[in-house]
Amino acid sequence: MTDVRLGVSQLVWGFDLSRPDRLLRFLDDASAIGYQGVLLFDTTAQFWFNRPHELKRMLDQRNLQLAGVILRPGLDFIGTTRLVKWVAEVGGEILVISGYDGRQEDWDISLPLLQRHGEIAAAHGLQAVYHHHTDWIAETMEQAERLLAETDPKKLDGMLDCGHATMDFKGHSAQEYFDRNHARIKYVEFKDYAPETGLCTEVGKGTCDFEAVAAELREHNYRGWVVVEQNPYGPPDGRYSGTVGRPGGGDPEASATESYRYITETLGLGRR
Repeated sequence: MTDVRLGVSQLVWGFDLSRPDRLLRFLDDASAIGYQGVLLFDTTAQFWFNRPHELKRMLDQRNLQLAGVILRPGLDFIGTTRLVKWVAEVGGEILVISGYDGRQEDWDISLPLLQRHGEIAAAHGLQAVYHHHTDWIAETMEQAERLLAETDPKKLDGMLDCGHATMDFKGHSAQEYFDRNHARIKYVEFKDYAPETGLCTEVGKGTCDFEAVAAELREHNYRGWVVVEQNPYGPPDGRYSGTVGRPGGGDPEASATESYRYITETLGLGRR
């Protein structure tokens, strides 16, 4: 058995939801579908920095929690401190460190910086996780495992992004990565990938073996957040554009609903 909480990322609705009407649509849709929590980007969170209790009230009214916030890492540690204090005030738990963080030759420079962000998060009661991702310093499974081996779990742990694992872990799989590294994985992203639609793919419609991933979560008694994410559609034909923007060819509520039903009904995870 596993006791996961099922959330959804704002990215399904778009990268920039700093405008209140856009955020409210996202929260209303997420709650109506049945999700238990939401993941925000740091750019969206900034609009609410001076009003954490207002956002907390908006979440409570919709029976939602703040699962966490994505931080794009840099050298602004003062900004990270402000962000994690805000996340803690709103009741969030996870800081997802995700952004361009150097090249392979920058490894020995980048890891201490990433860990510093994680150390700040830990000091304020948050769990920092590193996001393996296309073009980030840890893209392949080998690079992601090296990062875990060379970082302090008291400062920085890992996550599983099923979509990027399916796309980037050549010769490996999302379920294999979780099985090998479950002790260090504190956050799971259910994202799918298909050659035809890239990462603009509803969960269960791509090539990730989610039944095998769910079996691993149960096998290792994973009890954290599982957050649905899907890149917004670009051109009207719904093909993956390689860019992030507002949904064009797809309906975010319909996509998030389809993913929710697959996870709760087919996989039997995360029903509210």
